[in-house]
This record gives sequence, structure tokens and C-alpha cells, in this order.
Amino acid sequence: MKKKLHRKTSKVVRAKSSKPKESLLVLIRSWMLLVMFALMLGLGAVVGTFFNEKSAESTPIVAGASIEVR
Repeated sequence: MKKKLHRKTSKVVRAKSSKPKESLLVLIRSWMLLVMFALMLGLGAVVGTFFNEKSAESTPIVAGASIEVR
């Protein structure tokens, strides 16, 4: 009978990864991106409204014929 060969296996202990910190960092980054996007949209709306009002003041708008009542 042949002898069974025993393979040597080394037990490598891996250090625990820092996934909770990384996931928290990704969460904070995504919220910062969302907040910055919302702020840019709000700022664009305010500036756009301001320029629209200034443009409306300088150019006369004729919507139709006006009738004067005497």
C-alpha cells in the first residue's frame, strides 16, 4: 500500500480590513456630492431669475394691441 501524502498548508492570518471606515467615507463623499449639486442648482436658479428680470426690464414686451377707454 502506498502512503498518503500530506500536504503542508500554512495558515495565514489576514488583518481585518477597514471596510467600515471606507464605507463611511464613501457615504460622506456621496452626500457631499449631492449637497453640492443641489446648491449649484439653487444658485443657478437664483442667478437665472435675476438675469431674466433684468432682461425683461430693458426690452419692452408687446403682447398685443391695447385699447384706451376715454
